[in-house]
Amino acid sequence: MAEEVKATWPKGEEIVSALLEKAPYAEGSVRRERRLEFKVPADRIVDFLRTAKASGFELLLQITAVDWPNEGEIELVYQLFSISHGTHAMAKTRVPRDDARISSVMDIYPVAETYERDAHEFYKVVFEGNPKLEMPWILEDEDREAGVSHRKDFDMLGYVKKKYKILDRFDEDKENYVI
Repeated sequence: MAEEVKATWPKGEEIVSALLEKAPYAEGSVRRERRLEFKVPADRIVDFLRTAKASGFELLLQITAVDWPNEGEIELVYQLFSISHGTHAMAKTRVPRDDARISSVMDIYPVAETYERDAHEFYKVVFEGNPKLEMPWILEDEDREAGVSHRKDFDMLGYVKKKYKILDRFDEDKENYVI
């Protein structure tokens, strides 16, 4: 088995050290040049992002979600960028799938409203403090009621068959489907 090679980038290591000094509850590392990664407890993500913004990570590029059904968790990845450092950082945190709740970061990064609505719509993550989560966004009402989701346990094929009523296009013996 190959050994994991740890990336080195002196400026990045300085940035990580400075951030972790202010946020000792987080873990951080340099993934490669100009790429940093932080793991943060869910109950401290607001504090960490506030600290990151004050430390030069001016932009929130997106919030993505990853469903880990075998682990019973949804991972939220906050993609940050620092113009002053010319560096991209990911702040990762996890919430339980059965009660996916986390505090909104709209007061730190106003653009988070949009990204939080996406994660709510597709992964059912509730961002406490975001007043616009229930507004129609991407999914139509009938799809929302059907529980359409990007969670890995959602039966997308069954849903498509039912919604579009075109059962003859789908052959259950095929390995690949064209939807």
